[in-house]
Amino acid sequence: MGKNDFDIDFDFDEEYNFDPKAFLGTDEYDDNIDLDAFSDEELGLTYQKKADKAAKEEDFDLDDDLDMDEFLNMGSEEKTAEEPEADELADEAADFEEEDEAEEDPEFSEDDASEEIAMNDNMEYEEELEMQEAAEYEEEYEEEYEEAEESFEDEEYDEDEDDEEESGKKKGRKPMKMPKINLPKITLPKIKLKTPNIFTKFYDLYFAPVLHKELREEPQDPDAPRRRRRKSKAQIFKEVYLPPIIVCICLILVMSFVIGSVSNVIQLKQIENEKEQMQLSESLSAAAQAEQENQLILAQAEALAAEYNYEDAIILLDSVGDLTAHQDLQAKRAEYINTMSTMIEYKDPTMIPNLSFHVLIHDMAKAKSDQQYGGSYNKNFVTTGEFTKILENLYNNGYVLVDFDSFVGSKTDINGNEQFEAVPIYLPADKKPVMITETMVNYFKYMIDTNDDGTIDHTGFASKLVLDGNGDIKAEYVDGSGQTQVGNYDLVPILEDFIKTHPGFSYRGSRAILAVTGHEGVFGYRINSAIVASKGNDYWENEVAGAKAITNALREKGYTIACYTYKNDAYAGFSVAQIQADLQSWATQITSIIGNVDTFVFAKTSNISDYAGSAFQVMYQSGFRYFISNGDAPMTQVNPTYVRQNRLMVTGETMQHYSSRFTGMFDCAAILEVNIRGDVAKS
Repeated sequence: MGKNDFDIDFDFDEEYNFDPKAFLGTDEYDDNIDLDAFSDEELGLTYQKKADKAAKEEDFDLDDDLDMDEFLNMGSEEKTAEEPEADELADEAADFEEEDEAEEDPEFSEDDASEEIAMNDNMEYEEELEMQEAAEYEEEYEEEYEEAEESFEDEEYDEDEDDEEESGKKKGRKPMKMPKINLPKITLPKIKLKTPNIFTKFYDLYFAPVLHKELREEPQDPDAPRRRRRKSKAQIFKEVYLPPIIVCICLILVMSFVIGSVSNVIQLKQIENEKEQMQLSESLSAAAQAEQENQLILAQAEALAAEYNYEDAIILLDSVGDLTAHQDLQAKRAEYINTMSTMIEYKDPTMIPNLSFHVLIHDMAKAKSDQQYGGSYNKNFVTTGEFTKILENLYNNGYVLVDFDSFVGSKTDINGNEQFEAVPIYLPADKKPVMITETMVNYFKYMIDTNDDGTIDHTGFASKLVLDGNGDIKAEYVDGSGQTQVGNYDLVPILEDFIKTHPGFSYRGSRAILAVTGHEGVFGYRINSAIVASKGNDYWENEVAGAKAITNALREKGYTIACYTYKNDAYAGFSVAQIQADLQSWATQITSIIGNVDTFVFAKTSNISDYAGSAFQVMYQSGFRYFISNGDAPMTQVNPTYVRQNRLMVTGETMQHYSSRFTGMFDCAAILEVNIRGDVAKS
């Protein structure tokens, strides 16, 4: 058995009271001792046959390396039955030798290797601690053994001692009897294996072999040639495959890091670019939105300025703020200020003419053909074509449409009464004010239902005002084929289209005055409660809803709603009681639906004689403040409590026979459709 194959730790001095140095100095040790005389059998070393053979193969020399095992067995020459302890010692030594050889021999069975690998794979962290404790216990014995071995090797042998040894052999001295050695048994703690997890496998593979390397390796003689141990699969994997794998993984990680960094930089750059683009887009959007708002404000200001409302246009432009950054707005503001400086005051608002029309006839030939009313229609009405020409003449002659609010102001006195006063109208030097009134805008039944069968006939008149799909005010009209058309068949839609084309014709949004009676409804809607008996409540409710909708639309456009008496009666021949009864019917049937009105248009060229008498008080108490009657010349009076005005009737008769009334405003000869009318009767 080789020197390094013996791994039992013991102390010769303490355990066996044996001192090699003392033994060498005794008389019993003779130079002539022949060590070759002691065979393996005589020394009881048969159990070391395999170890000795290995030692010979490795060419051990006693002079160079003194085998501790051979020295310990020198006293075992005579083996008797009285010494069973020597046999037991040999058996135990053989057992330990076999265990050591199993650990050292690379040829041990695959089952043992698999068990070792399984044990390493299945060991938990707590079990590893137990293995460390066992390893420390075993290491203590190895250290004691190494100390004893070193003390023995430190002995110096000279040539005289070698001679004495040879002479001892020749003299045949009886060899010294070695003391009996009882080898201690090492019992490792039992380990309960558990199923490993990924952490314990990693620990066993890389850390456990390093921590316990000294436990698995036995001390070797530095001068003896070492046998190469066969490497396990785990060692081969760690030494051959693991390094390149680690390198590859590191390269992959580095490349991933570099790629990720570059990708992150690119992504951050993209995010920054997107953010810049978004900010730029938002900035452009905000700028575009601001520019759009400015353009909208500019359009509204231009619309106000087109209606001669330069004051409100300037206020609107100033609402933008600093106009130095908006040259177009600043230029417009300067333009409006300059234009305002050129405007002049219309000095005599009392002479503002009010041109009055009945509802228009779209087809005069058809209307004139009516046997009962055809002559009256030709005498008292104007066609849609003639009215359009009148508007063009007025505009070309510098007339601008105004209303009462344009030149009449009001305030409340200390008693809470409304007080009126004239206010100036500022217009360009070449402009003059004019007013327009339309009466009977309720489309009497005799005009649209000639046979009184409840259906609208083709009579040449429009039948009602309606709202089209765009919310514009239009007129319904039954044409010659009996089809209902919606379009410019009366004064309101014609005037609206004209103002759209010529916004300068309207002073600050002024529109016409629309006077309606009440006994046949308003604007073509039959809203009188009496209609319920013949048409039913649902019909009446639909008519009321239509009347409210069209009234609101007209007021939003700027039209003034006026009362034309309830029954189209002449108040000049009415008593105070009759006037009061008529106005009561108006309040009951009409005011409750279209709301209060403050303008009254006298029907049938009538008027009241005294604006301080009982009739006036009845009308004043009914809420009327503006009173319009017929006249031959323009006239307006602005009194503290009321306003009076004459209206000039524009009819076929007046245009043909009294055209001088309209001199300077429009050319009656060019307007009158003589080819359709023929000769118009004169009153």
